[in-house]
Amino acid sequence: MTADGAPSEGGRFPWKRSKPSKAAHWFAGVAALAAVIIAGLFLHQPDERQTHAEQSTTLNSSTPRVCAGRTARCHLLSTGIWAVVYAPIRGVEESHASSGPMPEERDGLVFWDPGGPGLIPLDAGLTRSQLPSWLKNATVAMFVEPWAVHEVSSACLGSLASVSAGGELSDQQVEEWPAQFKDACDVDLYRLDGAEYEKSFKELSKKEGKISGVYAQSFGAVRASAVMPELKRTDGWAIMDAPAPPPGTHATTLMVERSLALEEGLQDIMGCTHSGASVDCRKELHRTLREMGSDTTTPTGLAGGVEEYERMTALLSLSTNMASNKKPLREILTNWPKLSAADQEVIKSGSHAFTRRHGDSQVLPDFVGYMANLCPAYTGWGAGAGSPERNPLGAALSRMHYACSVMPSDEDSAWTLTEAEDAPRLLLLENSHDPVTPPSTARAWGDKYPDADHVEYEYLGHTKAPEKLSEEISAWLAGVSTERTDRS
Repeated sequence: MTADGAPSEGGRFPWKRSKPSKAAHWFAGVAALAAVIIAGLFLHQPDERQTHAEQSTTLNSSTPRVCAGRTARCHLLSTGIWAVVYAPIRGVEESHASSGPMPEERDGLVFWDPGGPGLIPLDAGLTRSQLPSWLKNATVAMFVEPWAVHEVSSACLGSLASVSAGGELSDQQVEEWPAQFKDACDVDLYRLDGAEYEKSFKELSKKEGKISGVYAQSFGAVRASAVMPELKRTDGWAIMDAPAPPPGTHATTLMVERSLALEEGLQDIMGCTHSGASVDCRKELHRTLREMGSDTTTPTGLAGGVEEYERMTALLSLSTNMASNKKPLREILTNWPKLSAADQEVIKSGSHAFTRRHGDSQVLPDFVGYMANLCPAYTGWGAGAGSPERNPLGAALSRMHYACSVMPSDEDSAWTLTEAEDAPRLLLLENSHDPVTPPSTARAWGDKYPDADHVEYEYLGHTKAPEKLSEEISAWLAGVSTERTDRS
């Protein structure tokens, strides 16, 4: 299906697009960092995971705050991972009063992985407000991210502070920091690896009766790949919305492609893609980005100075919702180099939204979780994505992911793709204007899973399928259900 809803050719369903070209590259961008965070809605627990499946959810310092109210049903799984189950709003009170799923929930439970470092568990109303309308009547479950319930140590946050604020690293830092980081950050404690994910998913399914399918956004698609065989076995389905690059993609590729996608989006915002645009518009924009991201007073390399890094990471942060941030983005790019106080505040707060808490520059725990989860999925960290002069956005991404190049990993922390014959019914949602995970990423998944159905949409931002697709997605799910019934 095209973005305007017109059907395309081929496939079992009218919206099945023809198989993407084999020449399509596995180009992609990294998952968005932004997570919905509301202070005080969760509690930290000590730095040791609880490992007994049958422990009760009696409230104590280790229980996520959301499980203390009457808006969710919670399970502490044998992996030490918490699962939170949200019934539709009208059934919240009744669901909480029961130790098991309500009868009407058994065929409607959908597992949701929002990607990135994940969402902190919120009350039912706030959580469901993040979901598309086609899930409004479904009972939805999600895992609580380890970094949200295991307090990230002050030593770990302090270790990352020196390399997440921009600026060139000294030779001494380059030599000494990796060992300091490994000593300070128990990244295994903050990640949800493939083996844990699969085991937790199966156990949750046993507790809840059945998981009908998975809705995975961005990096959630990488993680959901771990449960594809289980979904296939149980006749389930998976929907991947603006998926992050498949596991194993080279880090340079994903950083370069994200930076190019963002620059393309900025060209659109600045009018360079309009028919009447000046032939020099694209060159002028690239020159502006180069000047904003280059520090001529320091050696070139992974980063320019702190201010240059802030400007580039602010653009990356604002790009996750370019549709809403057109005005500040346009003003910053138009006013450069004479930025107003308002422009500078937008830059600083936007940059801090990526890695640090605005006001005191403390590294965010979700940034630690992001690194712990994302880094093992891809290869080749440390090679960089270009200099600040040639690719200022890519250089900032390289700088931001510096910790990935020294992140300890093993077979358990890595992510691998399921073979096509073991995949469930799969729907890929491709956003042709996504500046975070470019459309070529969804096509890469399509190359790996040629039987997947494919729907395109347009949104100037990341992971927000337009509501007009809800009917098409519902129809796809109805088709899956009908096919399952026919086989029975």
